[in-house]
Order: sequence, then C-alpha cells, then structure tokens
Amino acid sequence: MISDTEALKIAEKVENANNLDIKKTIEKAATAGYLGEEHFYCTVLEEGGLTYTVPEILGDRYKSHPLDNLYFDIISKALDLDGIYISLGYCASNLIIQDNEYEQIIEYDDYDLDKDELEYMVEYSLITAGCLKKFKIYAEEGIASPRRTDDLGLMINIFDGDYKAFFALRSTDQCMSSFRVLPLKDDYPKEHLLSLKNPINKILIEMIGETIITK
Repeated sequence: MISDTEALKIAEKVENANNLDIKKTIEKAATAGYLGEEHFYCTVLEEGGLTYTVPEILGDRYKSHPLDNLYFDIISKALDLDGIYISLGYCASNLIIQDNEYEQIIEYDDYDLDKDELEYMVEYSLITAGCLKKFKIYAEEGIASPRRTDDLGLMINIFDGDYKAFFALRSTDQCMSSFRVLPLKDDYPKEHLLSLKNPINKILIEMIGETIITK
C-alpha cells in the first residue's frame, strides 16, 4: 500500500487538470463498475456540491444516455460553470469473488490497537476500470469505508482561470435521490471517510491514478 506522502503526491499531480484528457477519461471510466455491471456517473456540479446527471438535465433522471456529442457538449459547458465530477473507483464489502480473480490482495498491518483487541476481519473489493483489488482490515481499527452507494473520483472545475482537479467522494442514498460531492483532505485523521490518509482511499487513489488519461 502506498504511503501518505505518495497519496498526497498523486493528489497534487492530478490537481493540474489542464493535463487531463477529460473526454477519454470519462469514456474509460464508463467501462468500470461492479465486476462488469455498468455503474458509472459523470455528474454536473452546482454550488454546494450537489450534482445532476446528464439524463436529469435532459429531463429523465432514470434514462441512460450515450456518450455522444450532446453528452460531451453538456459536460463541456458544465466545466465552464461549477464543474463536473467523474466517478472512477468503487468499494464494496463481502462480494463473493475468488481470490485468484484479484490483481492484488492487501492486508492492513499498521494497527493502533493490540492484537488481542482485533476480532472481526472485513474484506473490501476495490474496483476501477480494468483493476480489481481486495483489502482486508479488522473492523475494530475504526477505518471508515465508502458504502456501496458511494464512489471515489475527480471533482474538476475552474479556479483562477485554470482547470483544477481534486479527489472527492460522491455520496448517494439507495434510491439515488440525492448526490453530493465532498473533497478528500490531508488534514483529516486516517479513520475519516474523506481523509487522503484513509487506507481504503489511498489504495483507490493509486488505482484511479493509473486509469486517468492525460493529453
């Protein structure tokens, strides 16, 4: 697993979003999901972190829309307003997957608790486009994990005339009736869901970093 410093370096590297090929990154991200089952959203941001899918903007939130010229025209216009969010990584616990299907199995070993305080092992499947890893950690350590209805990705918008990108978590409810994007931060403790030091986030950040397409 990468160190806190390495995770921060990846976050700083993607911040210069002028080097990102946003269209190709979106197209690649659309191939990710829960083991091949389509689960992808590039959403349009509004002030306050709430987001809207392209189908919502077009009048039917429950209808999918192809990644065509109209789609990318809406995304392009949104980039010049409050920005967009691209879903790139997913976390799900207790999926029934054979170990040999994972690219890597990582077991957490930096516990603050003593061994006799650790009892319940949790296994997480971490998924990006073209990559599947398993992460194992004892629940007693108190590390917050994204829910199945959450995803990790990039929030991209304009600051001082330049596009900037930040790792963020998009949180939804089971009915997908609300979407809110919250940026990850380095000043949160490792247990925090939005921390760049959170071990689950660090693994996903490394995986996402390998799926982002640059110009």
